[in-house]
Amino acid sequence: MSVQDHIQLWDQVQVRVLDVRFMSFQKNEQMRRYVLPTSTFVFISGRGQLWLNQEVWSSSRFLLLHGGKGRYLTIEATEPIEVYFIFYKATLPSNVLREYHMMLLNSNPFEQNWAEEPVHPLELRELSQHIHRCWNEQDHLGKLQIKGYFFHLVQLVTRQRSERQGGEQLPSLTEQVLRYISGHFREQLSLDTLAESLNYSPQYLSRKFKEQTGVTPTEYIIQMRMNEAQNLLVSTEATLNEIATYVGYPDPFYFNRAFKKEMGTTPGKFRIEHRKRMNRVSKNTINETNESIVSKETGRYPLVDDDNHYQFNGDEETEMFNNLKAALMTLVLIFTLSACGTATQSAVSTDAAAEEAEQTAVVEMKTVKTAFGDVEIPAHPQRVAAIDYLGTVLALGVKPVGGGQFLMNSPYLEGHLDGIEVIGDSVEQLMELQPDLIITLNPDKAAYEKYSQIAPTVSIASITFPALKDEVSYFGEVLGKEAEAQEWLANFDQEIAQIKQKVNDVVPADTTFSVMQEYDRQVFIFGNQSGRGGRNIYELLGLQAPEVIPAELMEGAYHEFSIELLSKYVGDYLILTSRAQLEELQADPVWGSLPAVQNGHVYLWTEEESWFRDPIALLKQTQDLAEWIIDLNSQ
Repeated sequence: MSVQDHIQLWDQVQVRVLDVRFMSFQKNEQMRRYVLPTSTFVFISGRGQLWLNQEVWSSSRFLLLHGGKGRYLTIEATEPIEVYFIFYKATLPSNVLREYHMMLLNSNPFEQNWAEEPVHPLELRELSQHIHRCWNEQDHLGKLQIKGYFFHLVQLVTRQRSERQGGEQLPSLTEQVLRYISGHFREQLSLDTLAESLNYSPQYLSRKFKEQTGVTPTEYIIQMRMNEAQNLLVSTEATLNEIATYVGYPDPFYFNRAFKKEMGTTPGKFRIEHRKRMNRVSKNTINETNESIVSKETGRYPLVDDDNHYQFNGDEETEMFNNLKAALMTLVLIFTLSACGTATQSAVSTDAAAEEAEQTAVVEMKTVKTAFGDVEIPAHPQRVAAIDYLGTVLALGVKPVGGGQFLMNSPYLEGHLDGIEVIGDSVEQLMELQPDLIITLNPDKAAYEKYSQIAPTVSIASITFPALKDEVSYFGEVLGKEAEAQEWLANFDQEIAQIKQKVNDVVPADTTFSVMQEYDRQVFIFGNQSGRGGRNIYELLGLQAPEVIPAELMEGAYHEFSIELLSKYVGDYLILTSRAQLEELQADPVWGSLPAVQNGHVYLWTEEESWFRDPIALLKQTQDLAEWIIDLNSQ
């Protein structure tokens, strides 16, 4: 999703700042694996390294970081630094365009991890200070000011990210080293191999890295190994030998000496002291206070006990997929070997039967074009998960194993959905359905890769198809239902032609139609590729929009326009998505002044009816719209 789409979402959401905190870190101080309780902006002034899960950034002077709920944040101060935490929650109102809900579902900017070196660092610093001061004042006026300052911060950030879009910001040398070390620190990694992998001389790499972090790459590798060792010592029952080998020390005696040199105590004593400390803490919990949403760690003891692990949905999810798939493959292998052993003992199978079974197991594949390039899929998929395009799949006679939650609520698919599971946000549930093909319009590459680990995935944006016939034909090819697609389109065209003729018989050729949606004094216009009746009116029935409407407003999915232009853009007939009644519109000083509203030439329906634009929905909607037009002109 583009930054422009994210800006649209920021314009629609309701935002609450939940907490604001300030922390200072002295040289070599750390805060390790703090779990972000909600979406968070972090402004850093000073030099250090910051980690969100496995991603790392380096701050040389100033850095603005954003993290989603449940992410693990680690801060390591190379020099004294100041850090402002702004915790917030963004939610979409229930009555906004459903497109915004779909945008949020496909790519949620409030849950993304990123960091930027700010173009206006002093202005951001001042804004962070204002927000923190107002928060501490704890009065209503201060809380109101916070919103103004917060959105000013968002405006600066989104403008900078928008200007940079299309030109990827390359990581600095220090960040490259940090990222490489984070993925290889358990290996036998030397300065020479590190420099060679990044195509720098060892001397230059070491000097630049130390300038930024205060330590050499070798010293940093040791720190990472020690931090990982501490984590394992306090959170697992692994033996010292197992931990030593895991963090990169095949010789446990060398590991013992290295750990004592870094930590001032042996690994065994470190584990014993930690357990004693935890026992003391648990006995005195009743006397503890928790004044801050941020938990600061001045030592090197990582936070391992928290109540937010269930919120995490980042890299560990990918690891979970791999583990589950490996387990399934293991089970398949066990059952296969067991079956082979039984067959050998009973001697009932024949060569012919084995050959036939082998041929049956081979799945015929084909290649289709998607948003992410050519993808190989089953030629005749049997277990389709239609996260999107559910109505199109059903129109082609395919009963999917699951359908997306939004689409399963379609009033036009009643009677078609028996036996189809609702696919929500749970990837585990999607895996349990064991699909052999997943269909989605999600443009997010990370989501596509996540789905692709479960089954071949076809991702294609709805705006890819100029007309309904293109969409149906494409999915006819995807599903191996080319003949069914042509037959459905032929029947559809025949029925639409009859409906269109009836409308043309009663509507003069110069009659104009507008397709709009209104809510909360905002007005949107829809063209011939959109829902809300746009495709029905303009593409299928061939009716005309007012000529005064600019061509660019009729292109794409939808456009917002000023309500002052309403009188110019509303034609003789208005198809309007709204929760208002006709009497309410007629009583409104703006809407009531429109001839179409005064004459009752308004087709009113809710978003729950007008949003859907699959082939099944389009046919029923077109029938209803045509009947309304004919009835009005028969009176």
